Amino acid sequence: MNIQELKVNYKKLLNKAAKANGRKETVSYLNRAAKIKSKIYSNTKVNCFKCNGAGFLRISLDETKTCLSCYGKGFLVKKIQQV
Repeated sequence: MNIQELKVNYKKLLNKAAKANGRKETVSYLNRAAKIKSKIYSNTKVNCFKCNGAGFLRISLDETKTCLSCYGKGFLVKKIQQV
């Protein structure tokens, strides 16, 4: 499945969760939506070029600093440009 199909399925599951009757049904829809969202998120992130995905920079053996390029997250969000 490509990202567009995953986004459509994610929206459908959120709509079903909003219209669900019981708690168990709602939670099951939301859990499925969370799995799809994690797939979308993992496909759109790119490792940071400075810290290589670690989230921090090692200065010496005793000292580390937060990477300011990715703000300590370890990844940069890719901006997709359509031409």
